Amino acid sequence: MEKLGVTVHQIRLAKGLTQQEVYGGIVSRSFANRFEHGQNDIGASKLFMVLDNLGVSADELRFIQRGYQPTELDQALAQTRAYYEQLNFPALATWVREHRNSPTAHEQLVASYNNLLLRAYDHKHVQLTPTTQVVYDHLLNTETWTLQELKLIDALVPLIASKEGLAALSQLTAKVEKNCRHYLTRWGDPWRTYEILLDYYGTLFQVDLNYQNFAAAKRIKVKLDYVAPASLTWDGRLVRQIWLGIWALFFGDAAAGQATIDEVLALERRYRPTIDNTLYQIVAVRTKQARAYRQKR
Repeated sequence: MEKLGVTVHQIRLAKGLTQQEVYGGIVSRSFANRFEHGQNDIGASKLFMVLDNLGVSADELRFIQRGYQPTELDQALAQTRAYYEQLNFPALATWVREHRNSPTAHEQLVASYNNLLLRAYDHKHVQLTPTTQVVYDHLLNTETWTLQELKLIDALVPLIASKEGLAALSQLTAKVEKNCRHYLTRWGDPWRTYEILLDYYGTLFQVDLNYQNFAAAKRIKVKLDYVAPASLTWDGRLVRQIWLGIWALFFGDAAAGQATIDEVLALERRYRPTIDNTLYQIVAVRTKQARAYRQKR
């Protein structure tokens, strides 16, 4: 992998910028020359200033430096996420088994996280292995989560419900919301934090339904309404509509809820092969449960 300075040099030339425009007031010209030839390293604070002048984020710089390839961690997360969304649990279990004792920390982390997902999927009562217990304890006891950790929190919801009880989810929700607010700015949502929050609320909704905790499930609409469609990507808006449609099947206008779900599924069916099998699974399970719930009322 080439030195950071060499990559910065290539970006600067591609943008047609002079060294003075990029490094002026930050480092000397001689230092800039050595840096761009891979002979000098630069401190983080000064590198950020250089990147601001280039109009490039640190993540994009790393991506370019790696030959326009994601990091090994991002590759592992993308692969396992695809298995999970396709409900290809045999492939996901194989990946976990092959990487749980990996010499690299990021593969151990992803294997442990996906082990949590496999154990939590469609199970009320979950037993943790010593390896997954370490990940569980870390996420639960850490007060401030990074974005990457926030994306893993979904797996905690069924586990906490199983181990600590449903009442403990209120504290978890407050912690998730607090950490998400760290990444929301008055200029918008640069890290797609509302998407993370929406995924969390969806998981929380499903766990409440699994435990037939209908009073709490009914209250989730306030949370879903808080996530404004304008703050979401197209995919996020569709996911939000699915949750609101399912909510209506249970607690609102069931016909309107079904119509909303049908509209989203009609769009999803236009893609072949199917992109997200979990969507159909969720709708099928919750439609049947909602029908039974209304009959008992």
